[in-house]
Amino acid sequence: MRKCTLLAGALCLLSCLMIRAQSVSAVLNQSLVTNAGGSPGVSGNTFSVFTTAATANPANANFGTIVTTSSNYSPANTLSNQPLTSALAQSISVALSLIPVSSPSSGIILKKDPASGADLPVSATLGPIFTQRAESIGKGNFYIGITHQSFHFTSFNGQSLNGLSILYPGGDPSGVINPNTGAPSKTAPTTFNMGLDVRLSQDIAFLTYGLTNKLDVSVGLPEVHAAVATTSYNGISYSGTGTDFNSGNQCWCINTFTPGVFNLTAPLIGAAHAEKTGFGDLIIRAKDTLLERPNLALAVGLDLRLPTGDKANFLGTGATLVKPFAALSLYSKSYKSLVFAPHFEIGFQGAVATDSTAAANNLSKLQDGTPVVVAQGYTSGFVPNVFTWGAGTEIGIGKRNTLIVDVIGNQIFSVDTLRYAPLPSGFSAPVGAVTPQAHGFVANGAGSYGQYSGAFGYKTRLIGNLVASFQALVRFDNNGLTARFTPLYGLGYSF
Repeated sequence: MRKCTLLAGALCLLSCLMIRAQSVSAVLNQSLVTNAGGSPGVSGNTFSVFTTAATANPANANFGTIVTTSSNYSPANTLSNQPLTSALAQSISVALSLIPVSSPSSGIILKKDPASGADLPVSATLGPIFTQRAESIGKGNFYIGITHQSFHFTSFNGQSLNGLSILYPGGDPSGVINPNTGAPSKTAPTTFNMGLDVRLSQDIAFLTYGLTNKLDVSVGLPEVHAAVATTSYNGISYSGTGTDFNSGNQCWCINTFTPGVFNLTAPLIGAAHAEKTGFGDLIIRAKDTLLERPNLALAVGLDLRLPTGDKANFLGTGATLVKPFAALSLYSKSYKSLVFAPHFEIGFQGAVATDSTAAANNLSKLQDGTPVVVAQGYTSGFVPNVFTWGAGTEIGIGKRNTLIVDVIGNQIFSVDTLRYAPLPSGFSAPVGAVTPQAHGFVANGAGSYGQYSGAFGYKTRLIGNLVASFQALVRFDNNGLTARFTPLYGLGYSF
């Protein structure tokens, strides 16, 4: 009866986590919409580079009339469609799918001794935090765990999110004839900056039940908070003086931010922000202990993540993910109340289905009034395959305290990537450009990369079977979206 009462109370608590979500992923695109009031979903003018579409020869008398007529221009490149948006959105989805989830195995495992019938502790430590524990919790036993972790992403591929430089390489054809060569001129490179603040936090409650002495099943109910804010600014078209075709210069009409007007700089383009909280992707886990000895245990398991979180809000990935894994736990003999317990885990996460529902679009306008569609969110639902691994050790200090040290790795396959490229040579910044850029991010196609972190934790037995956990996750590399330091804290209780 006591177990049923505790279980009912736990389920009531977990149900409170289900909060209705709202849209947030439109922020990246909407920061490139001017006059939008800083709010996603509001129409405005989409930032773009324009070039003269009509043929214009400086040697002809009608040249001035042609280049000052706005209807003679067309977009050379719509910067809101730069691959940065896709790459960052995929990085956020990858981060969501790879947020380390605390092990849903009890800190204190008690199993009946066949000889005496008494409940005796199975392990001399309180177990790991992020890597899986190979032991099961025992038939008929329950474990409830609640953890909180907050990620503040501060860099992308080693570049600070406070001022990412985005590069449009130029090279698109225009209708303006270069009098020095007699050939059509091509657009000059353009850069702009984006300042981003990206935060994800997750509160997750796990309920684990021992179906048998070797088989556990777990359900994880996450609440996710996603917050994204960005400002786009410092647009620069590298046409030099914009008044001649000498070295490093070309006519402003080949690159302008305002059709028919000499405009080679855009100090402030736009800003947008949104933050939402809601139920994330439901996690179902099964783990079977294949081998259990006094000094080792070996288990295999399967994680299933269901797309219950809204991907347009960055509350979920939009994909059904399956992750088979194997875990090995080892234990040394006690030496002066110390026990060393190395542990290892490997797994492979892949998507078996994706949510292809498209997010809503918003009819906006270019600077010349041309209607365009601006995406109001991330719509692909694509999550790449990931090979995961973890290795570390627990250090049991008496019966009430455990230190944990882990190294965790993720090898991410076939995801959109960017590279930090130099500004093409032969171009110079216009007069009035405050902070010209020497480099910027450009598309680099699909690629693979690794992410590596250290996890340093502490578990303590507070009272009875109640265990508190504290962990710091430290990123070692600069690949993709990076949160350098992430704290975790939680409570677990077994009964």
